[in-house]
Amino acid sequence: MKKTAFFYFLFFTLCQSLFAQAPNWTVKENDYQYTMTFVAKLNADGKQLITANDKVAAFVGNTCRGVSGVTYVANEKNYYAFLTVFSNQQGETISFKLYDSAGDKTKSVTKTIPFVVNEHRGNLFQSYSIAEPALNNQSEILSFNFLDMTSLSSIISSGNVNINISESYPLNNLKPVFTLSKGANLYKNKVLQKSGEVTDNFLAAITYEVLSEDESNLKSYKVNVGQQADPTLFYKKDAVCYARGAIKVVSKKEGATVQVSSNGKTVATKQIVNGEAQFSDLNAGSYIATLGNDFKVINITIKYN
Repeated sequence: MKKTAFFYFLFFTLCQSLFAQAPNWTVKENDYQYTMTFVAKLNADGKQLITANDKVAAFVGNTCRGVSGVTYVANEKNYYAFLTVFSNQQGETISFKLYDSAGDKTKSVTKTIPFVVNEHRGNLFQSYSIAEPALNNQSEILSFNFLDMTSLSSIISSGNVNINISESYPLNNLKPVFTLSKGANLYKNKVLQKSGEVTDNFLAAITYEVLSEDESNLKSYKVNVGQQADPTLFYKKDAVCYARGAIKVVSKKEGATVQVSSNGKTVATKQIVNGEAQFSDLNAGSYIATLGNDFKVINITIKYN
């Protein structure tokens, strides 16, 4: 008996799902002389509507003035509603309703828009958002740095991102990592950029665009990357009665030559390997350690225990 009841319930539920009907929204197009058109994306409860039976309808009061389903556009890999709204007068308040076929739910959209004769809203890149609840309209870069490094500074202001990094990193091989306003996307030349995934050349400034989640706002940012010299660090070890002194030079200039001289004569030269060059077995005295334009006078003394 329990099994019979269970199968009856399952059959009833499936039937409800199979025979759920979309609202019978229709518009008498011949009753109107003007149109307004939209290329829109539909969103209900944070989910984009993309199935064949999903719909949007436009209304003035309780009168339906336009209906559209969704169409897949292969070039954009996305779904759009191509909605035409009809009217006989300028300025009527247009409201919208969404039908989510997966949940068999109809939602009224809070946002309205005035009817404007022959106006078109939205395109395939920056569509008009018909969503309930409304999506976020902010289009800000909140942070911008590069993968596997710590920026010396990163300042975002007035549509500019100014970053300073160490000179040891090549500008032509940097991978941006960034955070944006909720739901926003970053584009370069209308190509979507993913944080931490795309390597780019920053020898010259790069312009990006941030598109808000509801696609109503598009903001440009110019990213400028500068380089700052890494400090060269000099260390010494004084001589003791049983061992001579030493000099260590630490630098990120891998392969660069360090010269140690005393009394105007070169004592030794070495290259920076794995970030350092070490000079040992040095007698007490005054030395000059030089790496490029960086140098330091180092006095090695004898310490007695």
